[in-house]
Amino acid sequence: MSEVDQARRGHRLLTPRDDSGAARRTFGTLDGLRGVAAVAVAFRHIPDNMVAAWTPESYLAVDLFFVLSGFVLAHAYAGRLAAGMSVVDFAVVRLIRLYPMYLAASLITLALVLVPAWPGHYHPPPRSLRTVVLALLFLPTIDPGDPQIGLFPLIGPAWSLFFEFAVNLVFATIATRLDTRRLAIVVAAGAAFLVVTVAHFGAIDVGYSQSNIGGGFARVGFAFFAGVAAHRLWAADALSWLRLPAWAAVLALLAMFHVAPRHAAAWDTALVLIAMPALVLAGARGEPPPWLARPFAVLGLASYALYVLTNPVDQWFETLTPWADVNRYLGLGSSGAVVLVTATLGLALLLDRWYDVPVRRALTAWHRSVRRDYHSAPRPPR
Repeated sequence: MSEVDQARRGHRLLTPRDDSGAARRTFGTLDGLRGVAAVAVAFRHIPDNMVAAWTPESYLAVDLFFVLSGFVLAHAYAGRLAAGMSVVDFAVVRLIRLYPMYLAASLITLALVLVPAWPGHYHPPPRSLRTVVLALLFLPTIDPGDPQIGLFPLIGPAWSLFFEFAVNLVFATIATRLDTRRLAIVVAAGAAFLVVTVAHFGAIDVGYSQSNIGGGFARVGFAFFAGVAAHRLWAADALSWLRLPAWAAVLALLAMFHVAPRHAAAWDTALVLIAMPALVLAGARGEPPPWLARPFAVLGLASYALYVLTNPVDQWFETLTPWADVNRYLGLGSSGAVVLVTATLGLALLLDRWYDVPVRRALTAWHRSVRRDYHSAPRPPR
């Protein structure tokens, strides 16, 4: 088998399929963008490493995730919603996709209470019962006495998942009425809201705590529907000149994460308003060559798990590694950061294959059986 055939076969093995075995339409370059962004976020949470220093704007990965979500969900569900899929069914499908891995990451964090706080080791503080219950219900923690507390103390990055799920429900509710004119109004309103929000906070990196929760609504409100608009343009083959090879799309994303100008707020806003939707549209029009197809597929496959597991793995690492000082990652360095992120990526792939995929399949089968039983049940006469 030639090298090209091997790469294509590997890509087929990683291609998502429905329950009938039929391959679904995938966007290989978008998978690569999502994976690279998730890796950048993982490095961002480890201080004093060269990768994080080289990508100071990697917090913009969240905005990219929102745009990608809008594009992919519009592609996968706009037709189904128009054909009669209910908002409740859509919500269940999205929870089946998001919740199992989020639950696993939360339980990994909670298991830290079983580890003693040895002298010289970092150990996160115990979580209140209220925080734990809210987290397991996929709800943010709101504490009027501590406005700086993160919305999801167990899994810090989960704040963006909460906002994504919320905007997903909004999309499902209005999708059948979202014609081109209305979509343009929604995107324009979202852009205005984002500009006002950035002006208020002086930065776009907001939304993760009570003190800046409004920033989360602004970021997802624009970026998600900008992704929906990008999908409309892609489907209509509008702006057909806007396309990038896969490698160029990744380099463009890394450039966005790398450049940190003096007026960062204005620069970040311009990137999110213009460059990121354009990057997703351009990337959707080009598939990676065989030598990139498998790495992009692997990164895309692991991206969500990597995103939610970074925080728990970091906390376990800090707890179990006996540094001479309790400062986080003292002496870890860039090489150690690479090892830690690589280990987290490996764990993400293992959990995706042996836990997340089987659980989601089982939950999907259960949901379909419930729907089938409901629709086949006799209705009382009117």
